[in-house]
Amino acid sequence: MIPCLYTETETVFTTNGIGKLCDALSCLVTEKRNGAYELKMEYPSFGIHAEDVIEGNIIVAKPSERATAQPFRIYKITTPLTGLLEVQARHIQYQENFITVSPFSAQGSQAAMAAIKSHVTTDCPFDFWTDIDSSAAFTITSPATVRGCLGGMDGSMLDTYGGEYEWDMYTALLHGHRGADHGVKIVYGKNLIDFKMERSIENMITGVHPYWKHSEDGTLMELPEKVVTIEHDGPFEKISVLDCTSQFEEKPTEAQLRNYVKKYLKNTSLTEPDIDIKIDFFQLWQTPGYQDIAEAERVSLCDTVHVYISKLGIEVSCKVTETEYDVLLERYKSITLSNAAVYSRNSSLSGSLGSLRDEAQLATEAVNRVETQVTDIRTLTVQQEYFNNLASGLFGLHYSSGVEEDGSTIRYAHTSEKIEDSAYAWKSGIRGFFISTDGGQTWRLGWDTADKVVKTAVEAVGVNASFLGSGTLRTALVKILGTDNFYWENDAIIMMDGAKQIKIGQYRNGDYGIAVSTDGGVTWQTAIDFDGLHGGGSTIIYQDMITKAGLAPNNPNANDLWVDTIENRLKLWNGTEWVNIGYEPTEPEPTDPDTPGGDDPEPTDPDTPGGGDNPDDPGGDEPVDPGESGEDNPDDPTPGGNDTGGDDSGGNNEENPGGEVSSEKGGGS
Repeated sequence: MIPCLYTETETVFTTNGIGKLCDALSCLVTEKRNGAYELKMEYPSFGIHAEDVIEGNIIVAKPSERATAQPFRIYKITTPLTGLLEVQARHIQYQENFITVSPFSAQGSQAAMAAIKSHVTTDCPFDFWTDIDSSAAFTITSPATVRGCLGGMDGSMLDTYGGEYEWDMYTALLHGHRGADHGVKIVYGKNLIDFKMERSIENMITGVHPYWKHSEDGTLMELPEKVVTIEHDGPFEKISVLDCTSQFEEKPTEAQLRNYVKKYLKNTSLTEPDIDIKIDFFQLWQTPGYQDIAEAERVSLCDTVHVYISKLGIEVSCKVTETEYDVLLERYKSITLSNAAVYSRNSSLSGSLGSLRDEAQLATEAVNRVETQVTDIRTLTVQQEYFNNLASGLFGLHYSSGVEEDGSTIRYAHTSEKIEDSAYAWKSGIRGFFISTDGGQTWRLGWDTADKVVKTAVEAVGVNASFLGSGTLRTALVKILGTDNFYWENDAIIMMDGAKQIKIGQYRNGDYGIAVSTDGGVTWQTAIDFDGLHGGGSTIIYQDMITKAGLAPNNPNANDLWVDTIENRLKLWNGTEWVNIGYEPTEPEPTDPDTPGGDDPEPTDPDTPGGGDNPDDPGGDEPVDPGESGEDNPDDPTPGGNDTGGDDSGGNNEENPGGEVSSEKGGGS
């Protein structure tokens, strides 16, 4: 997991906050049983978020295999000469050290947990839970901190009820037994890499001095013998004071106090030497091939683990009391086992312990020989691991390793936490480098140690066309990667500018050629096909349509063009109406009637009086029949028709020389 940085006020952690610390060089989370819970990180001073890596801000990181990501508040930053910031942070639950609680008393573990929340003096974002069902009384006689009530002072919840704490975000959970015994075995020759056992009597006791004290008047009660001891082989006594006040509501009798103390000495682990075992082992649940039993092989804090060293005849069953988890590599760096019950089939346990270091070294060498023949992944430098992890942060890769059938080590990189869920996975070893695209079911791409290096590599990564300098390329497929505006799609090349598109190839089912679309490819209009160039009822000019029709187009846009085939005009929509554009013929201007020649553009024959070809004109080429004239206007009594000057004078009437009509026809002189 890549740690994520948040501001000091963040409480929900549903976003990426300030950002992912993908350029962190190391990130370790150490958690001890009912103890410290801290994060240490190395971060470059020139990193992306270096200015925001400050005291008070919060780093969210995964602390162990099974746990969800947890918030850690930065409390200390060291800047050495190397320029690598050494960042230290504590779990957000440490904030309970600065929330106080008023004195209170509660009967039973469930009531005591609820009372802590109800007696805080300031805002408390934390919740408290326990599965322990005890009726023992819990009392706080003076103001204390929440953290002190839980387990940081005499008479705390931990002292009163026992149990094992789990800190999950803003909830403190007191389990009767946090871990479990899944039957996980760490065996010499299988998954044991290193083994170190320490036996100490520093905290061991041989007896106790019990007492009971009245909370109000201070009355003190002790046993007549003062001290109760156990049988032991040691050269000296180690006596500890035992406060039994909380175990009795009223003053107990001597027998009651003595019986309680004997039961306490029988059940406590303080009468045995402390045996701490620090082991380094191969984490099989991260290894391909162990997917079916992965859950059974996982180890978490407070779990019971069984260690077998058959060569030494030692069997050790002990509880995980401390874990150091590498957040970036997503694996434990070390696991410490304590409170061990050691069984030896040898006659002398001390002899076994004396040769333990040498035998453990032999065990390490044996496992290394099985683990790899060429490269031991544990000999990689820390820098190499964290550069690999930087790639994990940038590209979302996960790393794991396993053992081939021939005993060689195989290294995996995959796009999901599990190989079987990964879209892509890579593995490398002495046999070569291979790629899988089906969750590790088949490994068919890459290169191996045989003579198929070039072929398999080409299949895996392709060939850059710029490498081809000569020769003939024979292929059934040419693929154009193109751009957003020019690309290959199925059986056609597409060029586009927004909704306007040109398609070259198959633009409709069974239709090939060049087609255009103005609606994003919903409809296509043929431009060129095997029958030639198409125009249809419209003309395409730079992909703009000019409609040619007798009726105006519907819903035109501004500056749309239309050829009116009735008026034979090119028109432009100005947003309100269609207006004519281009050349327009001018109308003839009217002339003065008194001007000789009138407005007739062609002059008449000067030899013909009255001019023109009008058969009604008496000055024409043919004489006018007076009878015909009367039929034209029966109401006119004048022989010869209307007042056109059609009398015998041939247009020489003095009142209207030439006549009005003759003047319009240009026949006057």
